[in-house]
Amino acid sequence: MQLLNIACGNRYHKDWINIDFYANNSDIKKVNILSGLPFKDNSFDVAYSSHFFEHLHTQDATFVISEVYRVLKKGGILRIVVPDLEGVCKEYIKMIDLASKNMDYKQQYEWMTLELLDQMVRVESGGNMGKLYQKITNEQNKSLADYILYRVGEDLLQPKNEIPKTCNFLKKSQKINVNFIQNKVLFLYLGIIRRLIPKNLRNIIFINTSIGEKHLWMYDKISLQTLFEKAGFKDIAIHRFNTSSIPYFNNYILDIKDDGTSYKGVSSIYMEGIK
Repeated sequence: MQLLNIACGNRYHKDWINIDFYANNSDIKKVNILSGLPFKDNSFDVAYSSHFFEHLHTQDATFVISEVYRVLKKGGILRIVVPDLEGVCKEYIKMIDLASKNMDYKQQYEWMTLELLDQMVRVESGGNMGKLYQKITNEQNKSLADYILYRVGEDLLQPKNEIPKTCNFLKKSQKINVNFIQNKVLFLYLGIIRRLIPKNLRNIIFINTSIGEKHLWMYDKISLQTLFEKAGFKDIAIHRFNTSSIPYFNNYILDIKDDGTSYKGVSSIYMEGIK
């Protein structure tokens, strides 16, 4: 089977064609996905993308999924994983109700506010979510750390002096190569331009977050299904993190951890469609 992993980040498998805006090793192909997929029509049996579409404007998401449809073979499967807006909203309402009656739930309520909003409004890398991650790690706050692990799959209980990987969870473990140097030069240039803007206007004109860090849209089961349908996909179905119509999908350890638990906690929606 020909398998395509779109915007793979650090979650990829050598048996797949893995593409991303950044290529950190030989198993990942650098592709500007918003310019189209550099593959022929009807090339792949399976396409997969996890936590990418929420980082696209809606018009870009429509374009990318149309490209996926183009490169899939007839009968090919697309699996998309995104944060579940419905689930986040339900949990937020649950926690605001609990916190209004019992302040023991205040920390969980504050986390849900961040989970819902922080990646949409942050103006600096990591945002308030990153600051909270560091605080939890420093204080070894097991109760809140366990709740975040349950929600989004992030384990924050690391040694006090070790910065948790999630504080800069979009930073890739890059090697020194041409792509790395090009990106460093670009960000250095943008940083110089930013400093020329008056300080009180910088956060309005310049958003100092990494490419792909902010959420530009959110999906629930209806809007995500609509995205599939507009592209032409049929037999659209919701799956769990460990179920799929893709043969032997769990063998690739993409939506599960090595121990079989969810890589993204309970906060995501998993949807598949057939070309």
